[in-house]
Formats: sequence, structure tokens, C-alpha cells
Amino acid sequence: MWKWSRDVSFPKCFVASRHSQSTPIVKEVLSLYTKSIVKKAGTIKALVFDVDGVLTDGKITYDDGGRELKCFNVRDGQIIAHLKNAGIIVGIISGRESETVSRRANELRLEFCHQGIVDKTAVFEKIVEFHKLKKKHVAYIGDDINDIGVLKLAGFPVCPADAPAYVKKHAAMTTRSRGGEGVVREVGDLLLAAKGLLVKIVGSS
Repeated sequence: MWKWSRDVSFPKCFVASRHSQSTPIVKEVLSLYTKSIVKKAGTIKALVFDVDGVLTDGKITYDDGGRELKCFNVRDGQIIAHLKNAGIIVGIISGRESETVSRRANELRLEFCHQGIVDKTAVFEKIVEFHKLKKKHVAYIGDDINDIGVLKLAGFPVCPADAPAYVKKHAAMTTRSRGGEGVVREVGDLLLAAKGLLVKIVGSS
């Protein structure tokens, strides 16, 4: 079902001057990546990701009442707030549907949360059109077969460390983190560092 969580206007993203990146914190983050990846990260205006295997470790647990339980990493939520403050659009495209995911998306105040999606590529295309984006300015994190189509379209396709090799081959970057262990945090830190914004965020915390 196609629906938007809310009508939100967004400030324009910007790339800070390079001199603001000459700090130990930013150097530590950026030193983990190639120059081409850092350059691409600095242009990203939207971050979209799957849930199971990205925000979570991919495990699905049911309690005695049949309710679905998932574990989310609080560090992902922390960086998402800063990404949004920086004007970066953040949202979910998930193949499964879960009330737990809806609750987490609301907590994080994501711009959109599309669940139960069979054709993720079609939804991705609509997101790009709705927000008047170019695909080259969108990062997507996915870990499985149903993410491959979007990984091929996104300007900055990313996979978690534990994604299958045949999925990883479509990614420009593979995170050091496994699914559920801070994948979005790792990508978020990179995006903010590449834009020259991470040092200010860390310095004000």
C-alpha cells in the first residue's frame, strides 16, 4: 500500500568546505574509505534502507501470543536524527510488514516507511520522483535478493558485511558492520563526515 507518513519540507543538503574535515574525528572516519566513496557520500541527499538484515540481524522471533519481536540498534537511531537535521531524507522500503517496524519508524520520525513491498524498485522510483531527487544522489542499503533491483538503481548502493556475495557484487560499498550491528550508523557517519558535518555534531554532544 502506497502511503506517506507525513508531509514534510526539507532544507537543502550542503557540502561543507574541506578545511572543516582536518580533524582527528573526521579523519578517522574518512580514512576507512576510498576517495571515490567519500566523494560520492558527500553528494547524497537521501538514505533509504531495508529493515530485516539491515536495521536488524534478520532474525524473526514470535512470542507466545504470536506477536513479532525485533531488535534494533540504538546507535542507528542516534545517527538518523542527525542525518535528518542535516536535511537528508531518510526512510524504509521493506518486503515484510510489521507493527514493530511501524512503531520504530514513527519513533525515528522517518519521512516514509513502506512495508509489504514486492516490487521495491517501483517504490524506489516513486520516492525519487516524489522528492524531486536524482538517483545518483540516493544511497540505498540492502542485504538480499529483493534488494538487488534497487541496488542497481541507487547512486550509492551499500550492503552489510553479512549479505550474500551475489548481492554484495551490486554494491559500491560493503560495511564493516553486520546487519543489526550499526550498519546505518556506519553509513550515516560516513555521509556526515563527507559533508563536513560530523565534527560539529560530535563537538556539540
